[in-house]
Amino acid sequence: MASILGLMAYPILGHALGPHYAAHEPLQVIANKVGPFNNPSETYEYYSLPFCSRSKKKRREDFGERLVGDRKVVSPYEVTFLDNVPWRLLCEQSFSRPELQMFTNAIENDYYFEMFVEDLPMWGYVGEVEGEDVLLGHLETVRRYIYPHLHFSIGYNADQVVSVNVSTNPQRKVDITEEFDGTEVAFSYSVEWVARSDLKWDSRMSRYHDSRFLPGTFEIHWLSIINSFVLVLLLTAFLTIIMMRVLKNDFSRYMEVEEDEIGEEETGWKLINGDVFRFPPFASGLSALIGAGAQLFCVTLLLLMCAISNCIVPTKRGAVLTAMIILYVCTAPIGGFVSARLYRQLGGDAWLANALLASVVFPCPLVLVFTWVNSVALAHGSSAALPFVAVVIISTLYGLVAIPLTLGGAILGRHLSEDFGAPCRTTRLPREIPVEMPWYRLPPAQMFMAGFLPFSAIYIELHYIFASLWGHKIYTLFGILFLAFIMLLIVTILVPLLFKWRL
Repeated sequence: MASILGLMAYPILGHALGPHYAAHEPLQVIANKVGPFNNPSETYEYYSLPFCSRSKKKRREDFGERLVGDRKVVSPYEVTFLDNVPWRLLCEQSFSRPELQMFTNAIENDYYFEMFVEDLPMWGYVGEVEGEDVLLGHLETVRRYIYPHLHFSIGYNADQVVSVNVSTNPQRKVDITEEFDGTEVAFSYSVEWVARSDLKWDSRMSRYHDSRFLPGTFEIHWLSIINSFVLVLLLTAFLTIIMMRVLKNDFSRYMEVEEDEIGEEETGWKLINGDVFRFPPFASGLSALIGAGAQLFCVTLLLLMCAISNCIVPTKRGAVLTAMIILYVCTAPIGGFVSARLYRQLGGDAWLANALLASVVFPCPLVLVFTWVNSVALAHGSSAALPFVAVVIISTLYGLVAIPLTLGGAILGRHLSEDFGAPCRTTRLPREIPVEMPWYRLPPAQMFMAGFLPFSAIYIELHYIFASLWGHKIYTLFGILFLAFIMLLIVTILVPLLFKWRL
């Protein structure tokens, strides 16, 4: 198990120095995948379309790259360091009607392709449609063109590659609308080397945040932080005002009554002082959820700290997902410890069942969703489907490492826990909950408000995270994400206090 974790962790560790090249030294252009631009989760292998290729030699992929659906193949484009190529023929290929129909379908669905040079991604479109009416759809005058020529613009700093870009030439597009058998297409390419002394190798991924192909702005992230900060200030101010009003009313009431009458009649929040520390009916489920939440909190915190401190390379393909899996396995004792300790304090005896519940309460829903999504991807032949070997590795880590560590943490938490000592007396009979209550005190309304306020503090950063997981974005601003995470914690802490004192 230690060797498996080591092999998974090695590709995600940071490297201070990149590869160096001598003049005329060859570089590999890696072809990865194609898919519709409007549905980034639907991806296929690059040579699922009949592009010309002298050999389809697959490039070795690490575990993280397979997690994100990469299927890298060495392309026949010949590129050498610092050698410009004005124009070079790649191949001439004669297409049959079914092959042309594959290109036509790809062009109509706005297929893009993804390539790599020195682990730097670049994107371009397979072709274009001309004469299409947005409202009426396809017309008889619609023409479909394929882009057979690619122009590679590669930036270098001294003897290192620091930027890459690929563009298509609309002047050299080929009309494939008629779809005749034996249609010949000449694929070609050109290479241009550009000096980029302003861009260092260790910061070469920063340019992708504002890429033209991947639009985005930096200012909106700071707006997200300002929005979260203002929300924290408002919640703090509201909570302070409410607590001051409650305490002021209590002091005024105690000053007006005699000493003998104090304590005879309780009002306000003191009505439930005998029910606050009553043990819940489903103690095992509550303890398991809290334990799983504590484990996920530690995973998130450690992952952000590793990304900020450059312990991992967060911009490397699949590095974040790989680190997340490793951290989840390594923090399994925390979930078992917190769950078993709380369960023991709540008077529970079935600690083994509680520990097993804590170990499956989060993975089970995740596995159900993954099984459905992966099955659909496999049925459509998508490269986004997780390979069988990766599934076996993750299952082995969970069954042979995560679950035993959870049980070990549960044993430790059970023996280190003490009897729960409530600061006030708990009444024998629970207080009756009123049947008729205002709508904002009903559970659905409070659940919505309790989730909406924390969501409003991070929804902008959450959008960029989802765009990087299931879109074309490359997330690099982990410092801002850490600030948003701190704001989320503060808002999550303040919201229950606000509901308790006001609602």
